[in-house]
Amino acid sequence: MSDRPDNQDAPYLPERYRQQVKAKKQRRIYKRLVTAGLVIVIVIIAVFLLGSVVSAPQPLSPAKSPALPVPTTSVQNATPGVNVTVTVTPGYTRGTGISTLSASGVLSLEKAVSLLWLEYPADTYTLVSANLTDRYAGLTLYEFTLKPTGTASPGIPFTVFYHAVTGDPYTAGEENARITAEQAQDLVRKALSPLPSDLLLARYSPGPDAEGTWNFRIVRGTTPVVTGTLDAETGMILAFNRSVQKTGRPGEPVLDMPAAQAIADRYISGRNGPVAVNMSDGRYYPLGNPSVPVAGYYTFIYNRIVNNIPCDEDGFILDVDSATGEITRYVRHWTALDNAFSVTSEPIVLKREATFSALQQAKEVYPESMNGLRIVSAEIRWMDRHPSGVTPRPGSIPLAWKVTFDDDIIRGNGAQPAVAWVGAQTGSILDFEYRH
Repeated sequence: MSDRPDNQDAPYLPERYRQQVKAKKQRRIYKRLVTAGLVIVIVIIAVFLLGSVVSAPQPLSPAKSPALPVPTTSVQNATPGVNVTVTVTPGYTRGTGISTLSASGVLSLEKAVSLLWLEYPADTYTLVSANLTDRYAGLTLYEFTLKPTGTASPGIPFTVFYHAVTGDPYTAGEENARITAEQAQDLVRKALSPLPSDLLLARYSPGPDAEGTWNFRIVRGTTPVVTGTLDAETGMILAFNRSVQKTGRPGEPVLDMPAAQAIADRYISGRNGPVAVNMSDGRYYPLGNPSVPVAGYYTFIYNRIVNNIPCDEDGFILDVDSATGEITRYVRHWTALDNAFSVTSEPIVLKREATFSALQQAKEVYPESMNGLRIVSAEIRWMDRHPSGVTPRPGSIPLAWKVTFDDDIIRGNGAQPAVAWVGAQTGSILDFEYRH
């Protein structure tokens, strides 16, 4: 018979066996509890460690700045066959348009920058920023911001544009010029005959009251060999200048001055037709020195003639290579209309009266220099100088005496003589330039 009230059917066990069974049960329960506790602890630790790994903040990658061009880049110019190796300014800012507007056929940034340096040399300008823009309808342009360097005061930044496909310079408003960029380039090629491998760049410059001009340059490799200006209204070349290499030249001129002047005369008439001019000055300038002579060039100054009287401003300046006979510089200044000159072409004031008026004015400006004053020249001329872009009114260009003079200080400094313009009809001072 059992003594356990909770289970009447259980077999009877002596007391000591019951104690042993009870102890075993307690030990099993204890082990189970310990095991369960260890499992719980392990699970908690595992969950904690796993959560730490998952939620731990990842290290931030530094913001990637746009890759800068390699400092020295070899590029192909817009003209086939011309390779250019130039130094590219590192550190300039690249705009977002470089990536958003890139398309098939667009020049690479490195190539565009290399074309930029041909017009704005890296030793004179600093590239501040580069971008691609479509701000002008129908055009995709490289936009460069530059700043002059090497000046005493900080340079003022300015912006220039280039066609992103052709690499040609672009200036806002050039599409309104009567002579297009392509026509300007063709006219320059016909007039100056650049080599097939040369690169020709033409940039439009709007005039204040006129059609403006095309400023062009012919580049061989990375060196400008010809620079000049073409009238955007008439297509006439106004000026150009060729570079001359000293190496390989003879020591003495091959041509004498009369032969060189004949070349200059023919060049003027060939470009302008019959014009009334007078050669007022011709000089030879060597490129070497007495110890190492190198043949130089002749410079000729031609004055426009109106009613048998020379102009002071209008005319031509030409340089002729004394070794080859090539025209290395040409300047055409012919802006005044024929009716702009005064109808009165006979002076009333005599030369001695004009020089006396000039000296009297000079004594009032620098009385301490009066003892050293000296007249250099006195010539009757048309006083035709006027601001660029201004068309002189009919009859507004006066006839005057151009009196040049100097003093001890001017001669000691090797400066240009002073100039006094004296009206040929009135004897009054029209203009006076006298500075120490």
